[in-house]
Parts: sequence; C-alpha cells; structure tokens
Amino acid sequence: MYAVIDIGSNTIRLKTYEYKDGNLINIFDKKEFAGLASYVDKFGNLSEEGITKCLEVLGEYKKCLANVIIDKLLIFATASIRNVNNTKEVVARIKEELGLDVVVLSGSEEAIYDFKGAKMKYNLKDGLMVDIGGGSSELLFFKDNHILYKTSMPIGSLNVYTKCIDEILPSKKELEAIKDLVKPYLKEIPKLDDKYPNVCGIGGTIRAALKMKNYLYPDTDKLVLTYEEIAKMLETAKDDSYSWQLAILKVVPERVFTFTPGLMILKTIMKYFDSEQVYVSKYGVREGYLLANL
Repeated sequence: MYAVIDIGSNTIRLKTYEYKDGNLINIFDKKEFAGLASYVDKFGNLSEEGITKCLEVLGEYKKCLANVIIDKLLIFATASIRNVNNTKEVVARIKEELGLDVVVLSGSEEAIYDFKGAKMKYNLKDGLMVDIGGGSSELLFFKDNHILYKTSMPIGSLNVYTKCIDEILPSKKELEAIKDLVKPYLKEIPKLDDKYPNVCGIGGTIRAALKMKNYLYPDTDKLVLTYEEIAKMLETAKDDSYSWQLAILKVVPERVFTFTPGLMILKTIMKYFDSEQVYVSKYGVREGYLLANL
C-alpha cells in the first residue's frame, strides 16, 4: 500500500492506494482544511501559527499511518509552501520535528503531475487542463496526449479570498476585483489555438463546482459543467446572496469562504479561452505524483 500527503494552501490531504494492474485503487483518505494560505504574514512568510498548524496535521497523519503497513510514503507541498519566503525553514521544521521529508513542487511540476493523474481517467487528446487550488492555479495546454505549454498563476481560491473579500461572501464589486486579478496573468499566456471548447478540470474547487451544479440544476448532465451553468451560479451569488449562502452550507460547507472566489477564477479562465464546458476528473496531482514515483 502506498500513501501520499498533499500539503495544499487550503487543505492538507492524506490518501492511500493499492497499485494493481496499472491502476491506483483508493483505500482510504483523510482531509483537513488547514487554510495555510491565510497564515502568510506581511513579510511573505508562513507564520509560526501556520507552521504549527501544518505540523499538527502532519503529526496526526503520521500517527494514523503507524497503524497500517505502508510500502512507500510520499509527501509534497504546492503553493502553500512554494509561494512563501521561508520555504526552506518550513521544510526543515517538518523534518526536524516529525522526521518527514517534504518535496516542494514547482508550479510547472504540479501541472505535469496533474496531467499524469488526469490521464488515468480521460484520453486527453486536445485541449486545456485547469486546476484551481487554494494558493495557485495551474493551466496546461495539450495536443495528441502531449503537453504543449504549462504555467502556474499565483492566484487561488483562498489567497484571492484574503486579498479581495471582507465578509463571508464576496460582493459584486469584489467579484469584479477577482476577475481583474486573474486577467493580467492570462494575458501573459500564449494563445496556441483560437479557442479551447473543452476543459479538463482538476482539484477540489472544480469538483465542488460540479457538486453544486448538480444540486441546483439536477436535470442537467451530471458529469459536465458548462460555462453557462457557472455564469448562472455566479449570478445567483450576486443577486441572491442569502439563497447562495444556504446552498453552499448544504453542499460544500467546508468551502464557505473559498468556493465563490474559486468559481469566479474558473469563469474568468473559461471566458478568456472561449471554453464551453468542463469535464471533471477525480484524479490529479496526487495520483500523478505517485505514478511518477512508483
């Protein structure tokens, strides 16, 4: 059995797998909404409080894994530790206090492992892959199952929330501010094609968006999220904040702060690339990283 711990900006997640006949079979998983991106201080460092939070969660996972036989444990961090100024200190503290080795992935590496993971479910022939995390968003363009271009934007659902939003839910003005934050990064990306109608969506934000769509519009395609449906959900967020908040609390309560900002990031990306729909993959960076290290 293999174990992977993903230290993200919003969540720290433990997943265990069996590898059989070229496939990864999920055995069990645990998820903690640590919100590390909210612990970045004015100097751009992960604060002592944030480091302590990270150590607490990893310590609990280490105790959990002590009760099972693990052939290999892999631990990686993404924007949560990559985008702070004291990266080396955080990694050293984890090693010193818990004896755990953490690999900090670059944005490019994260996008590549996303692609490897998503290929477990989809034949990624031509298109755009998007992964919206808590502290960054990865975009990868591919053709004939090969990567053409990849990039990581330092904008995610949690750090956008802390930058732009004063209350629990964003106002219309704050949603526009999120769009204005994303656009300059998109303009730096070369348009390799005129449009990308189909998006392969990865990560918790996009999976939550599909879950919300299926709750609000149950008679639509359960596996696909369209641009029109995303736009419709955001109109509800703007025009009927009470109903929107109730829906979030029913469907994705753990994402009450980050869901709407993440949805706005996704809409902005899709509009820029003329994307019509998102196919949501349940596999991503964790599976891709494990496959690459088997």
